[in-house]
Amino acid sequence: MSDEGQPRGESAGGGQSHSRRRQVLALLGAGIAGGVVGSGLNELLEDDDGLDGTVDVHAPNDSREYDVVLSETDDGYSAVDPEGGTINSGADGWRVLENSIDAAPDSGSILVSGEYAGRSAIDVNKSLRIHGKNAVVDHRGDGEFAFRFQGTERFQTSLAAAVDAGTNSIELDRASGVERGDMVLLEDADGAGVLGRGKPPGEPHSVLSRDGRTLQLEDSVVWQEGYDAGTRVYVLDPISVQMSGFRLQSQNGSGDYFGVLAQACRDSRFENLWLDRFGNRGILLEACANSRVHNCTVLRSADIQNGNGYGIQVWAGCHDILVSGCTAKECRHPLSVTAGGPREVASRSLTFRDCFVTADGSAALNCHGGSAHDVRFEGCKVHTRGDPGVRTGARKTNVAGCEFRMDGHNAIDTRDDGQAMQLTVTDTDVFGAGTAVHLDGEAEFEFAPSWKLVQLDGVRANGCSRFFNLDTENIDRVRELVVSGCYWDEVDGEGFRISNRIDGGIIEGNDFGGALSESHVHARDTPNTDVNNLQIVDNRFRQPTGGTTFVRLAHSQQCEVSDNTFEADADVGIYVDGPGSTGNIVSGNTYYAPSPASDPADVHSGSVARNNAVYDTDSGRWR
Repeated sequence: MSDEGQPRGESAGGGQSHSRRRQVLALLGAGIAGGVVGSGLNELLEDDDGLDGTVDVHAPNDSREYDVVLSETDDGYSAVDPEGGTINSGADGWRVLENSIDAAPDSGSILVSGEYAGRSAIDVNKSLRIHGKNAVVDHRGDGEFAFRFQGTERFQTSLAAAVDAGTNSIELDRASGVERGDMVLLEDADGAGVLGRGKPPGEPHSVLSRDGRTLQLEDSVVWQEGYDAGTRVYVLDPISVQMSGFRLQSQNGSGDYFGVLAQACRDSRFENLWLDRFGNRGILLEACANSRVHNCTVLRSADIQNGNGYGIQVWAGCHDILVSGCTAKECRHPLSVTAGGPREVASRSLTFRDCFVTADGSAALNCHGGSAHDVRFEGCKVHTRGDPGVRTGARKTNVAGCEFRMDGHNAIDTRDDGQAMQLTVTDTDVFGAGTAVHLDGEAEFEFAPSWKLVQLDGVRANGCSRFFNLDTENIDRVRELVVSGCYWDEVDGEGFRISNRIDGGIIEGNDFGGALSESHVHARDTPNTDVNNLQIVDNRFRQPTGGTTFVRLAHSQQCEVSDNTFEADADVGIYVDGPGSTGNIVSGNTYYAPSPASDPADVHSGSVARNNAVYDTDSGRWR
């Protein structure tokens, strides 16, 4: 994917009207002072044909105007400084753009307008702000990047002493030259592959200060087992970049073709970008910190044949990343988190907020096993056909305020990862899913993931086959299951299908509609099922058409079904102790059904059914 020897692009022409170009050049060429240049450009460019309205010609916290202004002219392309002096000009717009970026000072700024034909990568290795105004890039270099922003790797070293979880300082074998704002990536290359797909534990941090070989970190170590002395450490010197207001398009959607790549960047922003048909990745962040991707659109990144097609991807070693207000459509992986490349370090503190995505060939919101310590999907709208909405392997996953419109696949799915994971889903609507929340592992990998906590609160499912599925064999256990304030209208199979181990939990305060062919809650008779201390209390269960008992628990002990309301149009019974169940309590429930049995609970020796109120809806009497 090298850009060595690639031909330069020719001008595509036509970015602005001729009169408008002359106005820009007149303002700049006259050598007007900074304030007039600033106000003049703002007035000139504040029409509504841009991507984000008026242009601020000042860098953040800086009184200077843009260092370089690049635009199309009648004769080609011209880059000028604030005094109107020519920096670079020519007919080859891509070369003039590259030279203009090279000419801008470190931490400087450049304003770009016009249309550019790109055939190579433009590399940026310094802090820079690039704002596009009516800037269009037609990129046609196979196996290329369009824009590549890269900080540097200072060196590799290792931990001089072990560190525990919660520690916010580390000691390195080598620390000379490390500065405030540098990044350190911890990678336990010799550790057991406990983070899914055989990946060892690792995490990124930013440096607050250095005292000799000791670094103070912005945040504490999150890996629960800490890191031993000798753990590999990458030390990075990041740059700070901003890019906005560009439209980038490529000739096709296949091959190793990137739109915007940011590596080792911090305090950076990528916003108001529009990218079409970059087959491998539209926007990729690797080893970036405290950065934001905002209001960007990525279309048709779907190199399905090669397993690529990432819309917006957070790659290895990122922390404190916000992707907000973005659209990714017809992408294989619209929004994705992956620990790959030369530094396979899990990211942390990632948030995807208020995004709209459609998937083509894989999960819409995807976090590969071992790719993140914590990831949040907030307020996202997801439309898929035949693919999951969320597929997560993060140690902590939070899905909040989202909407999933599915065509039979699972809305929230899980994949191989480590132990003691947490999944929280709140205030979320699901339409047409196979299962609203599905827990499973991938059989080809050697260990069984486990969940410390699975919490569902305010999850509303409509037209789904199941509400919750704890699958077989590839999971060790769920230590705590909490389900509250949830709803479904009706499901084709079980509402809760439990085929594995639950150590404890509660299903409380929910409103569950019909289960057309199965029970509402069914702990199935499998070799892996083992349900302990599960409380099913204070729920409303409705069975308008089905003919199966509401709750059936096999291989279950010390469980409680109490204070629930069961409503049925046929006498289906409220509870059955399945094989291997004992020590359960069924009490204080209210059951409404036509001609019901006086004892609607069938329990084994060792379990207790008592004080359940039964109302015969045919006779209008209590039994």
